[in-house]
Amino acid sequence: MSEYLIDTILPRAEINLLAGPSGSGKTRWLMGAMKRWEAGLPVLGYESHPVKWAYVGSDRSLRGTHRTIRDLGIDPASINIIPAWGKDRLTLNQIFDRGASLGAELLVIEGFGGFPETDAGQGIKSFLCSVQASIDRSGITILGVVESPKMKPYERYENPRQRVSGAAAWAHHTETIIIIEATDPKAPMEIDRSLYLCPRNGASQTFESAFTPDGKLVFGPEALSPLESIQGGELISKSPVSLPRGLKSKGVN
Repeated sequence: MSEYLIDTILPRAEINLLAGPSGSGKTRWLMGAMKRWEAGLPVLGYESHPVKWAYVGSDRSLRGTHRTIRDLGIDPASINIIPAWGKDRLTLNQIFDRGASLGAELLVIEGFGGFPETDAGQGIKSFLCSVQASIDRSGITILGVVESPKMKPYERYENPRQRVSGAAAWAHHTETIIIIEATDPKAPMEIDRSLYLCPRNGASQTFESAFTPDGKLVFGPEALSPLESIQGGELISKSPVSLPRGLKSKGVN
C-alpha cells in the first residue's frame, strides 16, 4: 500500500489543506480533481491511489452542497456526502465517526478553518494536534478546505504556504498545502487562475489555467480543458480544446 493517496503530494493519514480566497475556484477545481482521482487518473501529473472517500459540507446546507455539485455536471448521488451545517451540524469528532462508519479513508472537509475556537497561533496548533490524534486513531486522511485572504500584490507572502488565513501554525503543522488564487491579484474577476502546490518535504510548483465557459477549472499537464464531463457519476473524456482568453467571470464560487 502506497503511503500517498496521490504520489508524493498527498500523504496518507496526515492533514493536508486546500486554500484560497472566496471565489477563487477551490471547490470547482476540487470536485473535478476528486473525480479524476477516484477514477485512478493522474492529478496534477501525479499517479493516483484512490480509496473510499467522503465529502463533508460543513460550510453550507445539504441543499447548497447538492446545487454546487450539480452545477459542475456531477450527480450528488455519486459522492458520499456528510452534511455538517445548520440542523446537521457536527463536531469534528462526530465527522470522524461518521466517516469511519462509511468506511472512508479520506475526508474532504469544506469549512475546515471554521472549527478552531480561536485563530491565534497556539489555538491553531492545539486544534491541529487534536485532529492528528484522531487521524492516528482512525487512519483517515484529511484534506481541509480553508480560506486565504484577498491580498494586494505587495501584501502577498512570497512563500504561498504562509498565505492561509490566520496563524502561521496552519503551515507549520500540516503537510501538503494547495493554494488557488487569481493569477493577477489586481483583477480577481478575470478567469485566469494560479495553483501553488506546496508539499512540506518537496519543491513547490506553480500551475496556470483558467475557468472554462461552463465554470470548470482544471490544472496540470493533462491539458484537458474543459475537464472531462461527469455523466451519471462516471468520468467521460472529451478532446482537449483551447481556452478563450480575456473573458470575465462573475460570481464564480
